[in-house]
Amino acid sequence: MIVCKTELDKEAQKALTRTFFILSLVSLIVGAIGLVLYIVLNIFLTSSYLDVLLVCSLPFGFGLVYIIMINNIIERTSASKIVNEYTFENDYFMVSSIKNGEVVSTNKIYYKEIYKIKEKDGYLLLYINLSNAYIIKEGNLSSENLTLLKAILKIGKNETKENNI
Repeated sequence: MIVCKTELDKEAQKALTRTFFILSLVSLIVGAIGLVLYIVLNIFLTSSYLDVLLVCSLPFGFGLVYIIMINNIIERTSASKIVNEYTFENDYFMVSSIKNGEVVSTNKIYYKEIYKIKEKDGYLLLYINLSNAYIIKEGNLSSENLTLLKAILKIGKNETKENNI
Protein backbone atom coordinates (compact mmCIF):
# COMPACT_ATOMS: atom_id res chain seq x y z
CA MET A 1 0.00 0.00 0.00
CA ILE A 2 1.26 3.47 -0.94
CA VAL A 3 -0.21 6.63 0.58
CA CYS A 4 0.51 10.17 -0.60
CA LYS A 5 -1.06 13.62 -0.62
CA THR A 6 -1.18 16.31 -3.29
CA GLU A 7 -2.44 19.84 -2.71
CA LEU A 8 -4.51 21.20 -5.60
CA ASP A 9 -2.57 24.47 -5.63
CA LYS A 10 -1.85 26.80 -8.57
CA GLU A 11 1.13 24.74 -9.72
CA ALA A 12 -0.95 21.53 -9.86
CA GLN A 13 -3.84 23.28 -11.62
CA LYS A 14 -1.49 24.75 -14.22
CA ALA A 15 -0.09 21.28 -14.94
CA LEU A 16 -3.63 19.96 -15.38
CA THR A 17 -4.78 22.78 -17.67
CA ARG A 18 -1.56 23.41 -19.64
CA THR A 19 -2.80 21.75 -22.87
CA PHE A 20 -6.08 23.71 -22.88
CA PHE A 21 -4.21 26.90 -22.07
CA ILE A 22 -1.80 26.42 -24.99
CA LEU A 23 -4.66 25.65 -27.40
CA SER A 24 -6.50 28.76 -26.19
CA LEU A 25 -3.37 30.87 -26.62
CA VAL A 26 -2.85 29.59 -30.18
CA SER A 27 -6.49 30.36 -30.98
CA LEU A 28 -6.11 33.86 -29.54
CA ILE A 29 -2.94 34.54 -31.55
CA VAL A 30 -4.36 33.20 -34.83
CA GLY A 31 -7.49 35.28 -34.33
CA ALA A 32 -5.48 38.40 -33.48
CA ILE A 33 -3.30 38.00 -36.58
CA GLY A 34 -6.42 37.62 -38.74
CA LEU A 35 -8.05 40.71 -37.25
CA VAL A 36 -4.90 42.82 -37.68
CA LEU A 37 -4.60 41.57 -41.26
CA TYR A 38 -8.23 42.52 -41.87
CA ILE A 39 -7.71 46.05 -40.50
CA VAL A 40 -4.48 46.64 -42.45
CA LEU A 41 -5.84 45.26 -45.73
CA ASN A 42 -9.11 47.15 -45.30
CA ILE A 43 -7.16 50.42 -45.14
CA PHE A 44 -5.41 49.77 -48.45
CA LEU A 45 -8.00 47.73 -50.34
CA THR A 46 -11.73 48.15 -50.75
CA SER A 47 -13.09 44.69 -51.37
CA SER A 48 -16.07 42.92 -49.88
CA TYR A 49 -14.02 39.72 -49.90
CA LEU A 50 -12.00 41.07 -46.99
CA ASP A 51 -15.02 40.65 -44.75
CA VAL A 52 -14.24 36.94 -44.74
CA LEU A 53 -11.28 37.78 -42.50
CA LEU A 54 -13.77 38.88 -39.82
CA VAL A 55 -14.25 35.17 -39.19
CA CYS A 56 -10.91 35.46 -37.36
CA SER A 57 -12.77 37.20 -34.56
CA LEU A 58 -14.22 33.80 -33.59
CA PRO A 59 -10.94 32.08 -32.63
CA PHE A 60 -9.79 35.34 -31.02
CA GLY A 61 -12.96 35.46 -28.91
CA PHE A 62 -12.86 31.77 -28.00
CA GLY A 63 -9.18 31.98 -27.08
CA LEU A 64 -9.72 35.05 -24.91
CA VAL A 65 -12.74 33.55 -23.12
CA TYR A 66 -10.98 30.23 -22.47
CA ILE A 67 -7.84 31.88 -21.13
CA ILE A 68 -9.93 33.96 -18.72
CA MET A 69 -11.95 30.88 -17.74
CA ILE A 70 -8.85 28.75 -17.11
CA ASN A 71 -7.27 31.46 -14.94
CA ASN A 72 -10.50 31.84 -12.93
CA ILE A 73 -10.69 28.07 -12.36
CA ILE A 74 -7.06 27.98 -11.22
CA GLU A 75 -7.64 30.86 -8.79
CA ARG A 76 -10.86 29.40 -7.33
CA THR A 77 -9.48 25.89 -6.96
CA SER A 78 -6.21 26.97 -5.36
CA ALA A 79 -8.08 29.29 -2.98
CA SER A 80 -10.23 26.38 -1.75
CA LYS A 81 -7.12 24.66 -0.26
CA ILE A 82 -8.17 21.14 -1.25
CA VAL A 83 -5.75 18.27 -0.68
CA ASN A 84 -6.20 14.89 -2.35
CA GLU A 85 -5.01 11.93 -0.31
CA TYR A 86 -4.31 8.83 -2.40
CA THR A 87 -4.16 5.26 -1.12
CA PHE A 88 -2.90 2.76 -3.70
CA GLU A 89 -3.80 -0.88 -3.21
CA ASN A 90 -3.21 -3.92 -5.47
CA ASP A 91 -6.33 -3.58 -7.68
CA TYR A 92 -7.53 -0.03 -7.06
CA PHE A 93 -6.76 3.31 -5.51
CA MET A 94 -8.82 5.53 -3.21
CA VAL A 95 -8.89 9.33 -3.44
CA SER A 96 -10.09 11.35 -0.47
CA SER A 97 -10.53 15.07 -1.04
CA ILE A 98 -9.83 17.00 2.14
CA LYS A 99 -10.91 20.60 2.72
CA ASN A 100 -10.33 22.39 6.04
CA GLY A 101 -9.22 19.11 7.63
CA GLU A 102 -12.48 17.34 6.72
CA VAL A 103 -12.96 14.64 4.08
CA VAL A 104 -15.50 16.07 1.62
CA SER A 105 -15.47 13.20 -0.90
CA THR A 106 -13.96 9.78 -1.45
CA ASN A 107 -13.67 7.85 -4.70
CA LYS A 108 -12.55 4.31 -5.42
CA ILE A 109 -11.05 3.75 -8.87
CA TYR A 110 -9.96 0.37 -10.20
CA TYR A 111 -6.77 0.50 -12.26
CA LYS A 112 -8.56 -1.07 -15.23
CA GLU A 113 -10.87 2.00 -15.27
CA ILE A 114 -7.96 4.39 -15.90
CA TYR A 115 -8.24 5.92 -19.37
CA LYS A 116 -4.56 6.94 -19.63
CA ILE A 117 -1.56 7.84 -17.50
CA LYS A 118 0.82 10.74 -18.20
CA GLU A 119 3.85 12.30 -16.57
CA LYS A 120 3.92 16.07 -16.92
CA ASP A 121 5.84 18.85 -15.16
CA GLY A 122 6.72 16.73 -12.11
CA TYR A 123 3.21 15.32 -11.79
CA LEU A 124 1.63 11.98 -12.53
CA LEU A 125 -1.80 12.41 -14.17
CA LEU A 126 -4.27 9.55 -13.89
CA TYR A 127 -7.05 10.21 -16.42
CA ILE A 128 -10.36 8.53 -15.67
CA ASN A 129 -11.79 9.79 -18.97
CA LEU A 130 -10.73 12.07 -21.81
CA SER A 131 -10.81 15.28 -19.76
CA ASN A 132 -10.76 14.43 -16.02
CA ALA A 133 -7.60 13.43 -14.20
CA TYR A 134 -6.32 12.88 -10.70
CA ILE A 135 -2.97 14.58 -10.15
CA ILE A 136 -0.15 13.28 -7.99
CA LYS A 137 2.94 15.35 -7.26
CA GLU A 138 5.89 13.06 -7.87
CA GLY A 139 8.00 15.04 -5.38
CA ASN A 140 5.64 13.94 -2.57
CA LEU A 141 6.75 10.32 -3.05
CA SER A 142 10.10 8.75 -2.29
CA SER A 143 11.91 7.48 -5.39
CA GLU A 144 11.22 3.89 -4.27
CA ASN A 145 7.49 4.53 -3.82
CA LEU A 146 7.30 6.39 -7.15
CA THR A 147 8.93 3.47 -8.97
CA LEU A 148 6.64 1.01 -7.16
CA LEU A 149 3.56 3.12 -7.96
CA LYS A 150 4.43 3.26 -11.66
CA ALA A 151 4.87 -0.52 -11.66
CA ILE A 152 1.51 -1.03 -9.90
CA LEU A 153 -0.22 1.27 -12.39
CA LYS A 154 1.34 -0.47 -15.41
CA ILE A 155 0.44 -3.94 -14.17
CA GLY A 156 -3.01 -3.00 -12.86
CA LYS A 157 -4.09 -1.00 -15.88
CA ASN A 158 -5.88 -2.67 -18.77
CA GLU A 159 -3.20 -3.07 -21.45
CA THR A 160 -5.66 -2.41 -24.29
CA LYS A 161 -5.89 1.24 -23.27
CA GLU A 162 -3.27 3.97 -23.80
CA ASN A 163 -0.48 4.19 -21.23
CA ASN A 164 2.10 6.98 -21.50
CA ILE A 165 4.36 6.13 -18.56
